[in-house]
Amino acid sequence: MLAVSLTFWKYQGLGNDFVVVETSELMTGARAQRLCDRRLGIGADGVLSVLPARAGGVACMHIYNSDGSVAAMCGNGIRCVARHLAERRGLAGELAIETAAGPRRCVVHGERNGRVEGVSVEMGPARYEGEREFEAGGERLHGHRVSLGNPHAVFFGEATSERAARFGPLVERAIPGGVNAGFAAARAGGLDLAVWERGAGLTHACGTGACAAALAAVKTGLLSAGAPLEVRLPGGRLEITVARDLVGVLMRGPAERVFEGTTEL
Repeated sequence: MLAVSLTFWKYQGLGNDFVVVETSELMTGARAQRLCDRRLGIGADGVLSVLPARAGGVACMHIYNSDGSVAAMCGNGIRCVARHLAERRGLAGELAIETAAGPRRCVVHGERNGRVEGVSVEMGPARYEGEREFEAGGERLHGHRVSLGNPHAVFFGEATSERAARFGPLVERAIPGGVNAGFAAARAGGLDLAVWERGAGLTHACGTGACAAALAAVKTGLLSAGAPLEVRLPGGRLEITVARDLVGVLMRGPAERVFEGTTEL
């Protein structure tokens, strides 16, 4: 069997890294899993396939997690795809990217020298789904369920990677189909956050997780709606604004191209 050459671009948003491919035909989950392998493949938290648009957007984004499972939405990933589309296709300003969770409006922000400074994404509609108790590792955790097209459980208290690594896998498996687990601590003007991501494990950053934690903090009265909140993750900071209706959520953050190349499938 002849090998098939695949052109790819490696991107990262606050250390959450992705293999981006432009294609008209979706690869298999098993193939995506091999590409994400950090010893035998390119290495990434996920594969983002840029597919032809179907409903009026500039393109459609499909997401494979590093374990080969599918995610409906990825906040750091969509910023990377927005930058990729802006630079590869010469697009400027506002662009709509289709996802399995619906279209998302993105704005690419540039500096005077033409370099992309960051990307804003309208991440809503968000939905607060109530509170839930989780039994994990001999402890009872009080969580807040939030949906941003993908499921989240947010826990306030200690926001450390160690806590996320300990309890995250147990919380992920407690919900049929899995759930992202965010461990947050409110502070003046924002949050500290560590996330165990469904299908990818402990990550440097999670865009939808930051939005979910900010929404839960506003819903519970820890923070205020209508103003930018700084969410500090292990990989860096995101700016999240939760609308007063608790449905609209705006995310702004960086997206960086790391390298590009070809590989054989």
